Amino acid sequence: MRGKTIGVMGSLGLLLLGAGAAWGNQQMDTTGSGSDTSSAPSTSGSGASSQVAGKLECRDAGVTIAFKTGSAELDQNARGGLDGVATWMKADENRVMHLEGFADTTGDSEANLVLSAHRAEAVKTYLIDHGVASSKVMTVGRGEEVDHLPANGRAVTFLACQPASVSKAVAENAETAVVPPAPAPAEEVSPPPPPPAPVTMVPPAAPKPYWARGFGWALMAGGAYQDYTNSSMRSTTTGGGGWSARFIGGTNSIIGFEAAYIGAANEFNGLGITGNTPLLVQNGLEGNARLNVPIRYGAHLFEPYGYAGLGYSHYTISNYNENAQRLSSFTSSDDVMNFPVGGGFAYAYKAFIIDARAGWNGTYYQNLLTGADSTGTLDHWNVGGQVGFTF
Repeated sequence: MRGKTIGVMGSLGLLLLGAGAAWGNQQMDTTGSGSDTSSAPSTSGSGASSQVAGKLECRDAGVTIAFKTGSAELDQNARGGLDGVATWMKADENRVMHLEGFADTTGDSEANLVLSAHRAEAVKTYLIDHGVASSKVMTVGRGEEVDHLPANGRAVTFLACQPASVSKAVAENAETAVVPPAPAPAEEVSPPPPPPAPVTMVPPAAPKPYWARGFGWALMAGGAYQDYTNSSMRSTTTGGGGWSARFIGGTNSIIGFEAAYIGAANEFNGLGITGNTPLLVQNGLEGNARLNVPIRYGAHLFEPYGYAGLGYSHYTISNYNENAQRLSSFTSSDDVMNFPVGGGFAYAYKAFIIDARAGWNGTYYQNLLTGADSTGTLDHWNVGGQVGFTF
C-alpha cells in the first residue's frame, strides 16, 4: 500500500530546496507540525541522477542501512558503514546527502510511516555525531511506498549530491570514490522468548537463637540438703548442707550428660570431747548421663530428666586429734567411690535456667568407720536446686 511520507530536513537543506534543488521528478508529501514540502529525485536504479538548477547533481550512493523489525536502532554493521559515509562527506564541504527511510508492509501503515522517519533521523544523528554538518544531511520518511521499497523494506537509502561542476570528475573517478560499500543486510532476528514467569522468592527462615539451637549447653551452680542413710552414720551425724557446680550438655536433647564438682558438710558428734564442733566434710567429682524430655514453647523450656553416673569423693573430719583418735572408731579421712542416681525438673526462659533435683548416692570402698563394712557406710540422699544460664 502507498502511505504518506514524513520529511525532516536541516535549515541549509531548506535553503537549497528553496533555491530550486529537486530530487528527480517524484513529489513527496510531508506530515507533522513544522514539516516541509520538497520535490524528490527518482531512485530507479543505481545510475539515476538529476541536475538541480545547475547547482547540485544527486546519484544513488549504493549504500543501504538495514534495521531489525520494528526498530530504529543502528547495529554494528550499520555504524561501520556510516563511518565511511561520514569520512566521504567531510572530505568536501559541498557534498550533501539525502536519506530516505522505509518500513516493510507489516503492521499499521501510519506507524510504519513514523518508524521510517525515525530510521532516517537515526542515520542523520549518527553522521552529525561524527562531524558532518547537520545542514548537509536531509531526511525523509517514506513508510511503505512499494515503488521505492528496498529489498527487505526495513532500511534507509542514500542519495549523494555534489555541485554539477564536479559531477563529471566524480563519474570518471567512481571506482576510487570514498563511498563505502553497502553493508550486508542484518539477518532477520526472531523475537526474543517471553520472559519467564515471576518467581516468588521466599526469604530464608531466621536462624534460631543460640539458646534454642541443637544440642544445648548450660553452666549451673546451687545447693542441697543431704543426710546419711546408714544407721551408724545417722546416729553420729546430723543432716547438713551441700553445694555443686555443673557443666551440662544436651539441654535441648533427649540424651545429655553433666560433669560436676560436689561438696557437703555434716556436723559430727562421734569424736568424744573436742574444743569445737567437728564436721564431716565431703569434696568430689562426678559425671552423669542424662535422659531428658525437652518440651519447648517459644522461649520457654520445660524439661523433666533422670540421671545416673559415677563419682569420687574425699571425706575429712575436722578437729580430729589424738584424743579423738583414742576415743572414736572413726579415721580422720577417707577416699570413696560414689554411684549417684536421681532425677529432677528444669525450666529455662531463653538463656536463664533453674532446676530442682533429688538423688541418692551409693558408696563403695569407704574406711571412715573402723571395722564397718566397706560398702554402704557413707550412703546418703540429697535434695536441692541450681540456677545458671544456657549457651
